Amino acid sequence: MTFHETDFQAPTRHNPYLHQKIVTALTALPKGQVLDVPSGPGYLMRDLKALGFNGIAGEIDETLHCFKDLDYLKVDMTQAFPFADSSFDYVTSIEGIEHIENHFFFLREVARILKPGGRLLLTTPNVHTLQSRWNFFISGFHNLAAKPIPLDTENIYFEHINPITFNQLYFYCEKAGLQVEALTTHRLRSGSRLYYLLFYPFIKFGLWRACFGKEKDPARRQQNKRLYKMLASPANQLGSHTIVVARKI
Repeated sequence: MTFHETDFQAPTRHNPYLHQKIVTALTALPKGQVLDVPSGPGYLMRDLKALGFNGIAGEIDETLHCFKDLDYLKVDMTQAFPFADSSFDYVTSIEGIEHIENHFFFLREVARILKPGGRLLLTTPNVHTLQSRWNFFISGFHNLAAKPIPLDTENIYFEHINPITFNQLYFYCEKAGLQVEALTTHRLRSGSRLYYLLFYPFIKFGLWRACFGKEKDPARRQQNKRLYKMLASPANQLGSHTIVVARKI
């Protein structure tokens, strides 16, 4: 992005590779109104505006409301959003959900402000990857939060206080009325490949047992088929990030 503002230094752009994933996904969909939350300085919204989308950069830190060509609004992911029902065609959320306390509330608000058929495009670090699960097995800490959170942290929301696995995210989305359409990732972690080669038959059996062996109700077993495919996918087992597209039903 070329900056035309000459009187300030542009803020750092975090996660540009994830922004590109979201941009690619949205370019396959009709143009519409977007809420990006948390937006940071608004680089993703700038990219989307250049492609013909409109919308709001929702960011709680007003010091990051810094680009004159964007519409900003202070949006707290832990509170009710200041928008009417069915206001947006899309909500994008890059690396935000792991920083908040109440995933259910956030996703219900997303569903509320989305139009019927609108989509949530969300990313979060993947704590389900085999490398992260191994780290959790030996230490009790995921790769995402590999050490204790400091008790003297100035703002708990700067920390990864609430990592979320894909099976949890799937459940929370579905209960909010957001049907998960796709699971992808940014890249496959090389550190997980060895675990994948060694343990995948056991992992696949364990997933089958959880989704079908322990579930005796035929209707629920049928419901679990879509989840099982996503849980068993390389994106979930090896992926650096969980990238979800969910449609409001």
